[in-house]
Amino acid sequence: MMRPLLLPLLGAFLQTSSASNPYVMSWSSQAYGPDGPWQAVSVDVGSNKQTVDLYPGANYASTILMSTLCTNKTLSSTCYAAEAGTFNQNTSTTAYTTPSSWETTYWAVEGGSKESVLGDEVTLGSFVVPNVSFEAIYQTYQTYPNGIAYPVSVGSLALGGPYLSDTVSNSTVLNMIAGWLYSSNDIPSYSYGMHIGSVDPEIAGSLVLGGYDKSRVIGDVSAQGVASSSGLLELELKDIGLGVAAGSSPFSFTNESGLFLQSSGSVQAKTVQIDPTKPYMYLPQATCDAITSTMPISFNSSLGLYFWDTTSSDYWNITSSAAYLSFVFNMNGVNNKNITIKIPFSQLNLTLQEPLVDQNVTYFPCFLTTSTPVLGRAFLQSAFVGVNWFNGNNSGTWFLAQAPGPDYASADITRIAVGDTSLAASNGTWEDSWATYWGIKTTDNSSSSKGGLSSGAKIGIGVGVGVGGAVLIAAGIAIALCLRRRRGATSQEAAGEQRRSMFRGFAELPGGAQSEAAKELDTKMHKPPQEMMGSQEVERYELG
Repeated sequence: MMRPLLLPLLGAFLQTSSASNPYVMSWSSQAYGPDGPWQAVSVDVGSNKQTVDLYPGANYASTILMSTLCTNKTLSSTCYAAEAGTFNQNTSTTAYTTPSSWETTYWAVEGGSKESVLGDEVTLGSFVVPNVSFEAIYQTYQTYPNGIAYPVSVGSLALGGPYLSDTVSNSTVLNMIAGWLYSSNDIPSYSYGMHIGSVDPEIAGSLVLGGYDKSRVIGDVSAQGVASSSGLLELELKDIGLGVAAGSSPFSFTNESGLFLQSSGSVQAKTVQIDPTKPYMYLPQATCDAITSTMPISFNSSLGLYFWDTTSSDYWNITSSAAYLSFVFNMNGVNNKNITIKIPFSQLNLTLQEPLVDQNVTYFPCFLTTSTPVLGRAFLQSAFVGVNWFNGNNSGTWFLAQAPGPDYASADITRIAVGDTSLAASNGTWEDSWATYWGIKTTDNSSSSKGGLSSGAKIGIGVGVGVGGAVLIAAGIAIALCLRRRRGATSQEAAGEQRRSMFRGFAELPGGAQSEAAKELDTKMHKPPQEMMGSQEVERYELG
């Protein structure tokens, strides 16, 4: 529910004097497709704690698939969304708006949705975050190059944004998880650190609010500003290459660069986006063709993806070797400094399954684009990403670093302070974290035969993976008050107007303990937001 900000001075005192600790998110034991398998986090949504698995890393509003999706059999007789969990607003104290007509939505590819704004509580261990901002998806589809509309399986979890809260309209402000926890003094800063890991090889996902796991950060860490208002994670990609970390090369070369080709046929540095909510590496066709030209890979025009020929001995030689795809970025926004992120080919032989294909197909996750390149979950299997939004005043620094392989060290949960603009890395090396899996010796860079990977190691989708439970470090002082500090209210005036967002319906949340008639609001006007506080249950209202 909404209510005025109370006791701001006491809130400020508690925020600076209490020793809160980072919160470690819980990951699902199930992996999801149809183009992964991908790992997801589990959250409990609503007053009756409906468990839903979501892909983490969105900004502002989380996207949640509603139970109404399973009533529509037009696209498929199977409700793929039910596997990760759908949300039934009728069994919770949900505040919501009337669903929109069909609007353009971007999933793995462009599609459409009937959706609305939804606000409901999210339970994280002992924390209950009220009035969390959601895009409720009642009906949806995504259309691949073949023109066929396919269902959507999993939504996304927003962790925060450049502001502390999500200004939906001039009187509707919803919370974001990390922003509310920070404002309530439950985590040390408005930040997170994440490594999504992979199913095969088995690398458990790591997501920490208010901190990061230092064991998931190797070598240099690039720090750059988040995009104003939108919160997009952008940096300059200079080149893409191929390499072999150790042992025999499966190629006719050991290293090759100059693969970030544009349509002109030349290598040109370009701004790219890092987006954990997207599955593929969205790159120019010239780039995808250059990367795959020496491999047993063919382009499938129907889906716009590249298929591996798994019957070729070269396929097994490449994916079981220490071969990798490298991405050279502009480090810290400085032109004469580089940071290289390496993605092993053992993580780039993913699986397509129903409903995209009738039978499982092993594919290389390069998807053609003529717009801004985007690096999604395929890239983030071996990359650490973190964000510090400071005080939520439309600024922030985000971090990119190499993440480890299957032999990563024990968790080293580290706090991110409010003003931190750099992160410390672990002492390990990337090669050591993969040495056992590859069957190599990193001490003398020589190869010891491992007999290759068995075909059983290359699994499809739908395999449950044990990825470890959440670790909750209790705060040093138990506080019953849910206090919010007002920060940068005037700077939030144009937040929603400038940031990228999905369709926003007409909405007004209940304004107090007494129910009031809903009002239709202008959705594109933005004012300094009211503070949303408390975790008291409210009755369910249809808004607008």
